[in-house]
Amino acid sequence: MKIHLIVISILAALLFSCSSHDKEIPQSIRIISWGGIGADKADTLYSLAKECGFDTHLGLYRAKESALVSMDAAARKGIDVIISFPQIKDSTESAVGLIQDHPALYAYHLKDEPDTSDFGWLADLSEKIKELDPSHPCYINLLPNWAWGVEEYAENLEVFASEFDLPFYSFDNYPVVEADGCAQVRPDWYRNLEEFSDMARSHGKPFWGFALAKAHSISDPWPDTVYPEPTLGHLRLQVFSNLLYGAQAIQYFNFTGIVDPVTCEKLPAYDLIQLVNSEIKAYSPVFAGCTIKGVWHTGDSIPASTHRLESIPHKKIKSLEITGNGGVIALIENRGNTYLAIQNRDCINPAILDISFTGKTVRHTLHGELHHDSKPITLSPGNLAIFAL
Repeated sequence: MKIHLIVISILAALLFSCSSHDKEIPQSIRIISWGGIGADKADTLYSLAKECGFDTHLGLYRAKESALVSMDAAARKGIDVIISFPQIKDSTESAVGLIQDHPALYAYHLKDEPDTSDFGWLADLSEKIKELDPSHPCYINLLPNWAWGVEEYAENLEVFASEFDLPFYSFDNYPVVEADGCAQVRPDWYRNLEEFSDMARSHGKPFWGFALAKAHSISDPWPDTVYPEPTLGHLRLQVFSNLLYGAQAIQYFNFTGIVDPVTCEKLPAYDLIQLVNSEIKAYSPVFAGCTIKGVWHTGDSIPASTHRLESIPHKKIKSLEITGNGGVIALIENRGNTYLAIQNRDCINPAILDISFTGKTVRHTLHGELHHDSKPITLSPGNLAIFAL
């Protein structure tokens, strides 16, 4: 599909912000590892996490003693911790008093993937913690749309947002699944991104997304699903699509797929995730604290509930063509600058991007800024190109 320059007076997409209304603008995208760092090997594992590019760890512990040992090790390595141990729920005042001044504490983890029936007690708990420690937020991670019901999802999100005063919203959805030995993307994943980012924007809050680091399978009560070993294309598709929709943190589930928690050996996903994390950091000046002006899709068919790119989204773009199975395009504003980000929506096959501009245009890469010479660009699976307009 080729789109030539036309004059448009009003962009069809609504503006939506990646950041909250707080005065402080984040300088980087937060990168979070989930679980898998035991207290007995915490120093070694946190060192490996830091080397891999993580700045935050979500630690789940069965006792406050293990949690404190882990937090001490995290502080030594310069890593923030979102912490969970039973006393946060069962003996809230003493638990908060124990850790609220710890240098590694970033947030209190209350529950992963709650059902709507959990909202009442969770809201009470989060308010109690907020009164005891207004300096550290509570963290609750929400279910994906396929688990909550695709048609009921947006309504459930609004119920959650109306009951919880949190500084950010988080959800997981691992879109790359295996069927008949082949990787494919869940058909409603982009609908999930559309609805979750819309909800966060409407409440003036940033959202956090996920990428899957560990192969596994699920079954009853969920539909039988196999998640394959992540490839570089799988990881880039998940991470960069989240960023194009405005995510301000990328979480990886989980660290046991990156480093063996017993031997502390790096697993095959380690080098891939280290590379992707370096790309997140390199692109943070574009995405951290940004405002997304619109997200569009291209291709013979586009994902459900997304918006097809029908017109050139910026006057500086002269022509744009993506060959392959389609792309994701975002127009971004950040600190007075405007950027165009274009992603290959295929996590297996490359795509060719042919784009031209009026006047000189700079392309942002992992290694710095390059002048775009209008030659076609090969986008590897899930990868993206970013231009300053």
